[in-house]
Amino acid sequence: MKKPILLLLVIVFSLLGGWFIGNRSTNSQTGSKTERKIRYYQSTMHPWVKSDKPGKCTVCGMDLVPIYEGGGDNETTANTNLIMLPEGAPQVANIRTTAIQRGKLTRTLHFSGIIEDNDSRHRILSAYTGGRLEKLFVNYEGAEVEAGQPLALFYSPQLLAAAREYALARKQNNTGIASVGATRLRQMGLTPEQIAQVPNRADNDLFFEILAPVSGTVVKRAAYEGQYVTEGEKLMEIADFSIMWLQFNAYEQDLPFLQIGQNVEVTLPSLPGKKLSGPITFFNPNLEETTRSARVRVDIPNPKSEDGLHRQYELLHKTYAEADVIAELPEVLTVPKSAVLWPGAQPRVYVEKSPGNYEQRLLSLGRSGDDAWEILDGLSEGERVVVSGNMLLDGQAQINNMAAPLEKMQPVMSSMKPVEHDSNHAFLTAVVALGEALAQDNLDAYRLALTKIPAAPTELTAKTPEAGDNLEAARLAFEPFSKAVVAYAQGVRGHYPELKIFRCPMSQQGAEGLPKNAEWVQMSPAIRNPYFGQAMLDCGTEVSALKP
Repeated sequence: MKKPILLLLVIVFSLLGGWFIGNRSTNSQTGSKTERKIRYYQSTMHPWVKSDKPGKCTVCGMDLVPIYEGGGDNETTANTNLIMLPEGAPQVANIRTTAIQRGKLTRTLHFSGIIEDNDSRHRILSAYTGGRLEKLFVNYEGAEVEAGQPLALFYSPQLLAAAREYALARKQNNTGIASVGATRLRQMGLTPEQIAQVPNRADNDLFFEILAPVSGTVVKRAAYEGQYVTEGEKLMEIADFSIMWLQFNAYEQDLPFLQIGQNVEVTLPSLPGKKLSGPITFFNPNLEETTRSARVRVDIPNPKSEDGLHRQYELLHKTYAEADVIAELPEVLTVPKSAVLWPGAQPRVYVEKSPGNYEQRLLSLGRSGDDAWEILDGLSEGERVVVSGNMLLDGQAQINNMAAPLEKMQPVMSSMKPVEHDSNHAFLTAVVALGEALAQDNLDAYRLALTKIPAAPTELTAKTPEAGDNLEAARLAFEPFSKAVVAYAQGVRGHYPELKIFRCPMSQQGAEGLPKNAEWVQMSPAIRNPYFGQAMLDCGTEVSALKP
């Protein structure tokens, strides 16, 4: 009885074993058919570093991780703009958000200009007729005069003859001839009050007084005692300094924030610690072609000097001044500047969809304030955007979206060694310093920066420029060197995410001999044009068509 039962158990276990072995074999074969293929290897910290074989990141030295073909988690994330973080990760990464809302856009603008006198109150005193300056009562520049004050004694045979004819006509009560004579005397420079006194002049009185036409300060004197002058010859200039003009250039991008009547705060090196103010009264409608800027005028009351100053008015003619304009625009939809990233030509933000889930969103921006941008399109009021930690999210987004075929990668991306990376970065940083010195119009700093440029990368054959005798010569020498550096930077751009390339469309106007569309490299997003310097510092656009 036991033998049949034992035989039956052996048969059952044999059948189960065969089924198990067959199932393992089938699963093994299926697994080999569905095994994911590695597309390439990538750095998690520096996602632009890729390779077709395992290795180390050329930037940080960490192991490269495999990126697979197929529908894995990484591939799923790569095809969406949604970044998902595990629970607790936002707190660890210090990711903070804020709500989009409407508010006033404030922009503080800084300008510099020259204090000038009021052109509408500036007078040039000329000789109405030929004669001799017998005596000057005001014979130095800077003298303060009042309207009607005698400035000089003048002898003129023509004026003397006309005065005697007028006096005779008045004595004879010949009103017709007297009227013509009065008009002639007025044309020869006498005031109505002086003309009224002509009949009472003594016969031996040969001289006439030249009177100040306005109150003000003598800013120029062109004549001396005893000098013979002809009709129309300039004698002196008088300017009224009670109200001064501050004139400065405002670039096109600043004009939307300026308007007539807007208050301007003014500070001067000649009045340390003191602020003056005045309204904007005029915009020149003709923009200067070379600088793309408009002339703006501010009227500034010029108070009398305080005790201890060596002048009558506080503001001196032709002094340097700095102006601050605080523009406050009506309420618009705004986004904090800290939330906006500019990895290329298109600004973007990360919107919190739910805790730990963030969506990349492209924006259309309008005017720029001190701390915020005006939103034209891309965000709605109430949505929450990331203002801290968005760089980490953007790095993860780059990892998700950089699943490009290996044949499209640049060979330098996987072949640059850490030592080469550091030395090339030092070279590019030195070139940036060279351009920055030109942007500051600082020839001495440019020459010093030339001495600190390290050895160029082997792929770069351009020679280091020579120091010029002046800024124009320095810019001419810098341009071909910068052109070669830009061509090199196009190939290694992926290794240095902070590296930016800018182009100036009007560079040929910066110095004679410069080409149009000259380019240069920078490590910061703010434009610092080396070909124009302070004259047009922010002229240029970022070149976005860079190799990955």
